[in-house]
Formats: sequence, C-alpha cells, structure tokens
Amino acid sequence: MRARVLFAGLVAISTVVIARPASAKADIAEANITGPGLGGGIQIEAPDTEGLWESGIDVVGGLDDTRADSVEGLGLSPADLGPRYLVTYRFYGDDLIRQELYPYAKGGPVTHTPPGQEVTAGISMQITAGWYQSSLGFFQYLVDHGLPERNPVASVATGEAAPDTAPEAQTAPWTRIVVVLVGLAALSLATLAVRRRVRAVGRVNR
Repeated sequence: MRARVLFAGLVAISTVVIARPASAKADIAEANITGPGLGGGIQIEAPDTEGLWESGIDVVGGLDDTRADSVEGLGLSPADLGPRYLVTYRFYGDDLIRQELYPYAKGGPVTHTPPGQEVTAGISMQITAGWYQSSLGFFQYLVDHGLPERNPVASVATGEAAPDTAPEAQTAPWTRIVVVLVGLAALSLATLAVRRRVRAVGRVNR
C-alpha cells in the first residue's frame, strides 16, 4: 500500500515538473513593440499579455516546442515578410526576451526568436528559438493594441517615401526628368538659331 502511495506521489511530482515550462505562459509582465508607424512604440501589460503567446514565444518543453529553422521552412521568402518590428518581453523576475515580428507577412504574422535566451523564474528555462507563423487572429490582437491596420511601409507604392529610403533615391527620377527637359530646351534653341542663320544666308545670296 505504501509503495502505491509513494509511486502516485512520484508521478504527481513528475507531472508538475514536466508541466512547469508550459505553465510559464502566465509569467509575461509586459511587452514593448517598436517599429515603423508606431512612434514611441506599443506597450502591452498584464493581464492583456495573454494574447502574446500567439506570437509563438515558448519555452522548451511546452506544448509545441518545434520551430522552423528559416523563413523558407514556413513556405515563405524574405520578400513575403514585410517590415520588421522588435518585441521585448519582460517576464516576472525582470528577464528580458527579444523577438523579431513581421506582422504584415503573407498569410499572417511571422516571428523569429533568436537562440540563446532563457527565463530564470526559479529554474532556468530555455526559450524556443526559430521561425513561427501565427494566425490572422493574432494580427487583429496587435491592431487592437495599437498596430496600424495597414502596412505603413507599403505607402511607398503610392509615391510616398519609405522610412529607410535615402533622399537621393527619392529625388533621382525627378532629377532625370529635369535634365531631359533642359536638354530638349537647349536642342530647340540650337535648332532655332540654325534656322535663323540659314535664312540670313539666303537673303544675302539674293
């Protein structure tokens, strides 16, 4: 009888230990998101941080600790990602975890969690590294907390300057147009001068 009780106790303890990383989801104190169109950034504080787990931030041993090694592993290319944002998570205990966020990626937000990060809430727990694609529901969660609903960098297609575009690159097409117009004006003046000379020579010969 004692052996059965001891065995049951060991199973219960093992279950708690194994489940601990998965339960670490409640430990996000706040998150800060910076990037294009956000000005001073977005700050999300607990208990609203619960939705951030849709970003794929996870600890090894959680319910899903597999991540793609590259963006191609998600079936996407770098051109499909859109602008990059940075998310800084603060866990209780002041551990900071950083994650790259591409909210306007094709098919839904994509995140990349760099390797070598851990949470030390009582015991050291490694953060799962790699690429992850979440749902459009997570995108709406971000919009509800201040993310622009439309890609702020996509405005470059309408002629507006993207944040990282150099001024020289923006003015280059107009410079070419001005040069062409000046050249055409100079050619017209030269042609007119030649015609006048021809007419003057013709009058003299008469």
